Amino acid sequence: MSETGSSEAARAARALLRPDPVLGIPLPAYGGRSLPNVSASVVRALGHEPSDEPRLLPPLVASLDPFHGRRAEGPVLLLLVDGLGWKPAGEPRGVGFGGFPSAWVRGARPITTVFPTTTAVALPSLSTAQSPGRHGVVGHRMYLPAYGAVAEMLRMSPVGVTSAEALIGPEWTPAVISGVPNLFHRGVEAVAVSRDRYEESGFTRLLYDGAEYVGYSTAADFAHRLAEVLGRPAPPPLLLAYWDELDTVSHLRGPRPEFAAFETAQVERILSAAARRIPRATARRTTVVLTSDHGHVPSERGAEIAIDREPPIRSRLQHPPGGDRRAGFFAARPGTLPALEEALARRLPPGHRILRMRTAVERGLFGPPPFHPELEARLGDLLVLVASPAGITYRVPGAPARLRVSASAHGGLEPSELLVPLLSGRLVDLVRPQAHL
Repeated sequence: MSETGSSEAARAARALLRPDPVLGIPLPAYGGRSLPNVSASVVRALGHEPSDEPRLLPPLVASLDPFHGRRAEGPVLLLLVDGLGWKPAGEPRGVGFGGFPSAWVRGARPITTVFPTTTAVALPSLSTAQSPGRHGVVGHRMYLPAYGAVAEMLRMSPVGVTSAEALIGPEWTPAVISGVPNLFHRGVEAVAVSRDRYEESGFTRLLYDGAEYVGYSTAADFAHRLAEVLGRPAPPPLLLAYWDELDTVSHLRGPRPEFAAFETAQVERILSAAARRIPRATARRTTVVLTSDHGHVPSERGAEIAIDREPPIRSRLQHPPGGDRRAGFFAARPGTLPALEEALARRLPPGHRILRMRTAVERGLFGPPPFHPELEARLGDLLVLVASPAGITYRVPGAPARLRVSASAHGGLEPSELLVPLLSGRLVDLVRPQAHL
């Protein structure tokens, strides 16, 4: 990244991290500098702006718009690299963008993801162009009044239930979870390119129902499938692609810059291989927009607070906590809210924050209204944020113990969790003679 580009990006990052004067924490920039604004910009560039309610969030501000206010010339490849925070991507010499064209790297800028900073919340925000408070998926774990249970969104099962998809019955539809339709039920034609093992899962249906799903198994297969879709006689206007290996290795080994460098170089190689296999005219017309759902912070076993082992806290809970390890949602039994707040304050480590959830919603942490009708019930009464490397855990009685403790985590509002990159360019720029399948 050039010195000018680096300084502009640093100023943008500082502005995004400026704390809210009431909450004392930074807020996602839903007004035009956040993840769902990216998909809103893509929809506008495709010439399709749904007019039905609720309206989409605004597009990216002009200085971030990959299309500069114009229509896209051809297909748009919107690629989300899971776990790619801005900090590793913004290192000097562009180490985190391994192999991408210098013009792309110079133009890279930070944006915010959503809150909580986790995949289960970010991906629905991207596929709806809405904030979490509107679509209603507000946590990796979330209380669902219709089921009377706290469920894990990625697995679509109540916490403690070992089998996945326990919530999915013959009458289940995404509307059971989400309060708004995704973009593909609002007329946007698209193909989703993601792991074949996720096809037909409840969470995948929540994200991509109405779009064509193309599964891949390996990096080579990913490049192959991208080339197949883009090489069609009439390629789709939008490809939503997902790469998860950086998130996986970060959880296993910790958030290390060399992992980000390796995986972004791998992504560049995949895109380059796909670009070589399609007509050059198509590659020239295809715009690539690359972003992420969250970054990572270190996590340690000894820094975890097991809420199920804390009777003064557990006895005052209406149900198990929702949210995430880095951002817990606590619902108090009637009449016990002050006592629950006090018990939490006594047990949590230095650097924690306890916020009244109603105030957090009013200040815009989950985005602007109109809100999902179950938002208040899904969130509870208190939001607890802990400083890294701490985390909040809750094990349901009888549930199996975790075999591995993650070496990194996300979900909170520290800079490495909240800031993600946005970069873009023409797919033809990635044609490399050394890229092969």
